[in-house]
Amino acid sequence: MQTKIALQEQQAHLNSEGWFYIIMAVIVIVIAFAGFGPAAISTESRRGPLTWAVVSHGAIFGAWLLLFLTQTILITKRKLALHRLLGYMGAFLALLMVLSGYITAIAMARRGYDLSGDLIRGKGDPLELLVFQLGDLLSFTILVGLAIWYRSTPAVHKRLMLLATIASLMPAALTHIIGHSPVLREITAPIILLPLFMLLFARAVYERLSRGSIHPISLWVALALFVWANLRAVVIGPSDAWHNFAEWLIT
Repeated sequence: MQTKIALQEQQAHLNSEGWFYIIMAVIVIVIAFAGFGPAAISTESRRGPLTWAVVSHGAIFGAWLLLFLTQTILITKRKLALHRLLGYMGAFLALLMVLSGYITAIAMARRGYDLSGDLIRGKGDPLELLVFQLGDLLSFTILVGLAIWYRSTPAVHKRLMLLATIASLMPAALTHIIGHSPVLREITAPIILLPLFMLLFARAVYERLSRGSIHPISLWVALALFVWANLRAVVIGPSDAWHNFAEWLIT
């Protein structure tokens, strides 16, 4: 009887885990659509025609978000074989994301503005913005690489994949949301930090509430990513050393 109860509790925990990741996957998809959707649908605010590089970039990153949702659903339904098969596709897609992200970031820095018109409206420093774009790609590469390395350790793998998706894809989407909102654009405080903080530490909060303890990755990797974002904003981005390096990259 006790064994049966224990199995039921374990199954309930697994179901709760699955739903957490599914909900997070839906949230990041909604944020991405809210960030990039308006400029994709309406051409009024665009500062130039879309290029094939930008279109493919959006398609690749959108595919990653859909794959992330699909993978979470497959795990919840215990479709492990298909999950592993799609994992190979995910590794290839991650490589495309890094290449596409680098190409579009460098192209935008050379133009001095983004095509959507959301990010730099006659002000701002495109070279300073580049530190966030390339820094996010670096975070994504490291986290996904580690997640692939620890693919046989689900507790580590799933947390790293979640943080890779949040830390690397959500800052751009949140920045676009702020950029195409006149009200948010006028706020001088770095308001992007609040939603980014909530997303990064959502897993840690869930673990604390559901089981009373927090996995080290959910806490310390999330904290490192949050510090990394602020370090780029306050120290690296404004520095002469970064501007010199960024100038060299785009020439």
